[in-house]
Amino acid sequence: MKQRLTEVVARLREFLAPLRKARARLLAWPPLQFLREQWMAFAERRPRLAAFAKWSSLLGFLLLLFLLVFYSLLLSGRFGPLPSYAELRHLHTEQASEVYSADGQLLGRFYRKQRVNASLEEIPKTLRNALIATEDARFLEHRGIDYKAMLRVLFKTLLLQKKEAGGGSTLSQQLAKNLYPRRSFRFLSLPINKSREMIIAHRLESIYSKEELLRMYLNTVPFGENIYGIKLASQRFFGKEPADLKTEEAAVLIGMLKANTTYNPVLYPERALERRNVVLAQMSKYGYLEDRVRDSLMRLPLEISYTEDRIGLAGHFREEVRRQAEGILESIYTTDGRSYDLKTDGLRIYTTLDSRLQAYAEQAVRKQLPILQKRFDRQWKPSKQLLASAIRR
Repeated sequence: MKQRLTEVVARLREFLAPLRKARARLLAWPPLQFLREQWMAFAERRPRLAAFAKWSSLLGFLLLLFLLVFYSLLLSGRFGPLPSYAELRHLHTEQASEVYSADGQLLGRFYRKQRVNASLEEIPKTLRNALIATEDARFLEHRGIDYKAMLRVLFKTLLLQKKEAGGGSTLSQQLAKNLYPRRSFRFLSLPINKSREMIIAHRLESIYSKEELLRMYLNTVPFGENIYGIKLASQRFFGKEPADLKTEEAAVLIGMLKANTTYNPVLYPERALERRNVVLAQMSKYGYLEDRVRDSLMRLPLEISYTEDRIGLAGHFREEVRRQAEGILESIYTTDGRSYDLKTDGLRIYTTLDSRLQAYAEQAVRKQLPILQKRFDRQWKPSKQLLASAIRR
């Protein structure tokens, strides 16, 4: 054992010998020798400052090394696989499939997430401006990561202990979080998830235009009440398409993004009004709205046109449509060879049912059923008494 250890030490010395010679030649290099002499003189004059500089440099080097290792582990997929550029170019977000009557009325939806995507043409510029001004003022300037916002959050949150400093996440990072929900890594969850979102955001920015990123973001955000995306939110709270939203209505919906229940205009109208005015103020601050227009809009009362989910007509008929549709889709494939999914692929199904006649039929049934129930109770009342008597015996 001792002989083996001696051999290992000898080989190690043999391996290190060239490195020692290289180090000696490097230290003998005149510029480096001059710098070393200057450092030694400085250390003699200011020993405390020299020690501080030495240890600070060492800590900085270790921190840089840690960040490089951490980044390498992220890219290698040690904390879960990152979506490739090819995957991000062919993103597939879940959309509800809709069932329509012969007269063009929506009968119902099949979905896992109740979402219907809006096209870029359906999203007005006012809505996009409100989003940028409120959520990410430098969205058009950065490439997915806002370093100024990160430094602001670091300074205000960690040093000044201010809770209102914000999260520092850009719209692209929030989109990454919506597309790829966060995972649990115990006490490292926040730094790992934030870093993953930064990488994905940077990749998204290199693939899509700013306008496309805004569209994708507005189609993925939740608005509460089990609805996702700006299109369904606009229909639910204002009974209209996004393209028809007024400026103050767009501000209400954008204000809900901070907390969709807290600023729900139906549940908490005072909070929603206050938040709407914050959004209008942000639009004015960043030049998307003139001051006089902002002031006039802020004076307007909160007006909504809440539309209940009308889905519920022809329930048994819709169930039969679902059964037949799933059978048909078993033999149909997408262009990339994937099977269609009725609950995620945003299909539109048109039926022969007339919604007006169906509504009349269901109204007649609701009207007639209580009458039939009373008649039934009268006819079966004696039988119920005989049955109860037989049970007692």
